[in-house]
Amino acid sequence: MLAKPLRTRAGYRQYPAEAAVRVRLVRRALSIGFSLSELSRILRTRDRGGAPCREVRELAVGKLQQLDTQLAEMTALRDHLRELLSGWDDRLRSTPLGGRALLLEALGEAPPGKRKLQA
Repeated sequence: MLAKPLRTRAGYRQYPAEAAVRVRLVRRALSIGFSLSELSRILRTRDRGGAPCREVRELAVGKLQQLDTQLAEMTALRDHLRELLSGWDDRLRSTPLGGRALLLEALGEAPPGKRKLQA
């Protein structure tokens, strides 16, 4: 990502001031889902005078689509967990104090109202 730095006589690396700008750019891009591999390819193109702007946009579109998919999956999981907890609450209400409600065993069952019909 960064050009190889010069070294002092003592062996310390000396980075140019622009290196801090590049590091901040990389950190921001990583925070929205770009990979190091993608950034390396994009920055290499830029450093050679290219304009990878359309590629950057297309990659960002892909990141947004992945995020939308993850949000939909998480929303479905949240809704399923709410139903599961409601069913567990019913089970616990009908379980004698100190008795086992077998909540984890109920994970394999269809939620109430969504049981499969037997043919």
